[in-house]
Amino acid sequence: MSVPADGAWAGRKPPKRLGGMAEALSIASDLGFSIPPIQEDSQGISNSSTGDKSDDLIRVLRELTSVQRNIANLQVELQGRKDDKNVAHLTHVSEMEKKCESLARMTAILKDVIQNKDRIIARLQQPYSLDCIPVEAEYQKQFSELLLKAASDYGALTASVADFQWSQNFREPPSVWGEMLRPIPSALASCTRFFEAMSAMRDSFATLQQLRVGHSLPMTPSDSTGDSKFATPPQWKDETTSDDSMVGSWRKLEADNHDTEDSDAGDNINHRRLSWPPPMKKGL
Repeated sequence: MSVPADGAWAGRKPPKRLGGMAEALSIASDLGFSIPPIQEDSQGISNSSTGDKSDDLIRVLRELTSVQRNIANLQVELQGRKDDKNVAHLTHVSEMEKKCESLARMTAILKDVIQNKDRIIARLQQPYSLDCIPVEAEYQKQFSELLLKAASDYGALTASVADFQWSQNFREPPSVWGEMLRPIPSALASCTRFFEAMSAMRDSFATLQQLRVGHSLPMTPSDSTGDSKFATPPQWKDETTSDDSMVGSWRKLEADNHDTEDSDAGDNINHRRLSWPPPMKKGL
């Protein structure tokens, strides 16, 4: 181990930066290690390059620290926003409005219950004899209106349900459909003829009634204030109307039959007269 001369140590410049390579070499030379001679230019270049690298490293470290700080701030903000999102439905204005509306509706229902508690108690004390449909209290008014509307159409609904069930249970081929639909036109024609006959019968009965009333009007006394001992009671008149109409109709039929018989007899006589042989001449 060689110890450097005092002249060499005296002529060396102190290092510009503490903690650099030059200081490490000087410490090593002080401890007795052999260090090759280094030129001043190369030493300056190495010191400058080492200083630049150190500056770049420090700058990068500072930028990294600032970026980490920004990342931490963003993470904290993101966590806060997540927490706000989780509790937004509890503190949002729209949610609070919905809660206020529901609370007002419940308050109104409770107010109605308190005001009508006597009626409710009396109704609950009455036993139900029929099956009931459970309906919420807030929908009872609409349900009652729906039932009133459905009651008027109950017959049509029943017929529709019966037709629907029949159509579901009907599994016959189309040939059977034709056999079932074939008598429908004749049945409709029969119904039409029956209706026309009933209309004609009604008109004939009305005509007979008018004729009967017309014949009986002159025979009735004009003074209605006279003695009513011989007058027919009104209930008897109503009871005998149908009988008189039937008797009148039968009399008309008998008269028509007599007229037809008389006309047939006259025609036969005329035919006999026409077919009577001519008288024979006595001169022959």
